Amino acid sequence: MSIRLSDGRPEGNPRDRSVMETSDDGEIARDLLTARSAAILGTSLLIALITGGLTYLALARSDAGLAGAILAAGTAFAGSIRLLNTIIS
Repeated sequence: MSIRLSDGRPEGNPRDRSVMETSDDGEIARDLLTARSAAILGTSLLIALITGGLTYLALARSDAGLAGAILAAGTAFAGSIRLLNTIIS
């Protein structure tokens, strides 16, 4: 059986507060990611993979194309995190 407890006093955005759970043996565990953060990271990873794959195919599958695809994927990942964080919040 698990009991959900909230942190002491609410501060800031209530969606950002971490949720604590107590397990049967009395240990308190914290969630690593909120559902919002997991959705943003998952969607950004998907966008980065698609961008990298399309860039690799567009640059004719060469060694330079692989390097360009990795750079494009990293840029798309960082940019989509900022964009989705702005849109969702």
